[in-house]
Amino acid sequence: MATIEDIQKQVLVAYQQHRQLSLKEADLLTVELLELLSQTECTPETLKYVGRFFTKTTYSDLIDERNLNKLCGYPLCGQSQGRIRDPYENRRVSNFLTQNNPYKYLTSFCSKLHFRCSQFYQVQLSDEALFARVGVHLDDYEAGRVLLLEEAMAEERDLRTMIRGMNGLSLGENGAGDELQKDLSEWLSEVRIVENERPPLLGDLMKE
Repeated sequence: MATIEDIQKQVLVAYQQHRQLSLKEADLLTVELLELLSQTECTPETLKYVGRFFTKTTYSDLIDERNLNKLCGYPLCGQSQGRIRDPYENRRVSNFLTQNNPYKYLTSFCSKLHFRCSQFYQVQLSDEALFARVGVHLDDYEAGRVLLLEEAMAEERDLRTMIRGMNGLSLGENGAGDELQKDLSEWLSEVRIVENERPPLLGDLMKE
């Protein structure tokens, strides 16, 4: 299982002499990173860490490389994809069936959950080229926080549990407890993750 320490020792150690990568160095770093992560799963913290190096395109490349190694495209998973090949592939079917096969994701992922987790991660990645991200490969680089879908789902469950535990809470005679519970409920409704039961093949990546 790949860790942040593995990334730093096996991939980044050769690029610590300057703050900006050249185009060639960025390409080499990406290839080394894809090679490492295409062969094994990684920890959640590692996946969030490597988000600083990926673009949406290079992450798609990682999914393809993992599939070639008969692994689920989601880097946290060590299982194989649900199907090795698409049953509609190389068959005479309508374009509609080809483009709207509801199980297409199984040729790249082990389950719909990991397909959605992967989409959720990918849409957060920057489109900026790696060589333009000054200092991104150095230990003192402060990257924006990448949120995993599993974390978002856990946070939602935690908030719901907290709100349920507030039943009967009373903070004084003016009903402050009821008001607090109402405020939290309204806030939770705003951050809830709503999942489309039949997402487009590329999900949010289809949007401009």
